[in-house]
Amino acid sequence: MKQVFLTLGLLLAVMVGFYWVSNRFEVKKEVSVQIADKEIYFETPEKLMAMTETEIKLLARHENGKLVSYWIDFNYDPAKIKILNIEVNKDVFDKKVAVELDEIMGKAKIIGENSKKRENLVGGDVLLATLKIKGLSKGETMIYASRKPEVGILEGIKVIEGNFQMPNFKVNFL
Repeated sequence: MKQVFLTLGLLLAVMVGFYWVSNRFEVKKEVSVQIADKEIYFETPEKLMAMTETEIKLLARHENGKLVSYWIDFNYDPAKIKILNIEVNKDVFDKKVAVELDEIMGKAKIIGENSKKRENLVGGDVLLATLKIKGLSKGETMIYASRKPEVGILEGIKVIEGNFQMPNFKVNFL
């Protein structure tokens, strides 16, 4: 019986020691908010309802230059989301438009390119495509990039590749 009390006392002493050491030294971690100036993101209505059709917008945010072309691949969970239609913004991207949708694997590829009509190009937030989706069940799921987006930006008379990010997008169906 003495061995049990001795072991419990030693265990209690170790726990008190760890508690004292962990509170004695503060971990200083700098938390900073990073705002990406080149980002591809989704914009949705406030509430997404399961079993109803909803339109979400695929947008690109950038500061300098005008967006000329893009190629975006993303994945989703086909058990939770059904993509009914993907429509590329043909007002801006009128030369080459391609949409590939694999509903079994949950993959989508969207390509848009502008012709030589540069007067249609805009800066800032640009609508790339509109997706019609339907939530198949209640709950959360993710839409995430399967590879880095390729985006062409017109700066002056030269087209350069922009360093765009596409963060994971959480979808919550009510």
